[in-house]
Amino acid sequence: MNRNVIVAAATATAAAAALVSCAADAGRQPNSDGVTTVRVGYIPGAHDVAQLFVADDAGYFADQDIAIEATPFQTGIAMSQALTGGSIDVGVMGAVVANFPARGQGRVMVLNNQQVDIHQIWATPESGIESVEDLKGARIATTSGTASDLVLQVALEQAGLTRDDVEIVNLEMPSVANTFVTGGVDAASLWAPFDQQVEENLPDANLVATAAELDSPISGGWVASTAFYENEPELVRGMVRAWQQANTDIVADPEAALDVFCPRIEENMPRDVCEDLYAKTEAYPNDQWAELYEDGTVVDWISGMQTVFEEIGGLEGATVDAEEYVDTTTFGEVLND
Repeated sequence: MNRNVIVAAATATAAAAALVSCAADAGRQPNSDGVTTVRVGYIPGAHDVAQLFVADDAGYFADQDIAIEATPFQTGIAMSQALTGGSIDVGVMGAVVANFPARGQGRVMVLNNQQVDIHQIWATPESGIESVEDLKGARIATTSGTASDLVLQVALEQAGLTRDDVEIVNLEMPSVANTFVTGGVDAASLWAPFDQQVEENLPDANLVATAAELDSPISGGWVASTAFYENEPELVRGMVRAWQQANTDIVADPEAALDVFCPRIEENMPRDVCEDLYAKTEAYPNDQWAELYEDGTVVDWISGMQTVFEEIGGLEGATVDAEEYVDTTTFGEVLND
């Protein structure tokens, strides 16, 4: 039986509200067995949850005398708000790792992977769009302020275009895909697994570019609340150590890892979608991650995301640079323990 506590929530809002009500009573003291509970929010996507659930299943948190109380959220924004409000201690999220911490609300503990092919720009067969340069004058659907909007901005800049050179239609992502396949727009900047809807309903659509092809690093990871990060350094180190152990397992045997974390999010996506989505990410072994933290690459990735979020108006009130809110030392220290 799994040794950690997993708390399901009917909705992210209900979960956040319930946690808020008891946040004042949640202490940092271990129980009689010496185990301390850490409240973790997560987005139920394959590219976000791999290390969290592999570590949970293998007992790596328990080895650190940590019990995980995990709550799903539907959006990174809702989770970040819960993190800021004290309802959770750690948020496992996507590109919004460059959002709330840039406003002085939270610290990035560790990244999970590179979302190399998750974010994609598609064009209808009738549009004649075959490259990012061809986007000029196009009507493009995306969800404003998200990583897919970020990728669109990078594409426009690389093509020497601005947002004034196109018509951007802001829709929720399911509507982005629906509007695109029914011919309501010329192009769409979306994220997987909505690409499957495109491939099934508009097989002649043209994949114009992915985040990897645009050299636009998109990463998600674990963000600690400021209070948790500053007041519980040993718990932070224990969480990072469990992440590293899980990551070793994932890199060594990705198929076995899929068998662990895909069933944990099956209410949100079937196994084939989970596998396809995770295949669009790039994982690194711990030694390589340590180098990426040490040589400044991780900070550069997050700084780049922050800059583009600011350009598209998706990050108001940013006052902190990535160098200040990304922890670049704990990973290497824990790895060398």
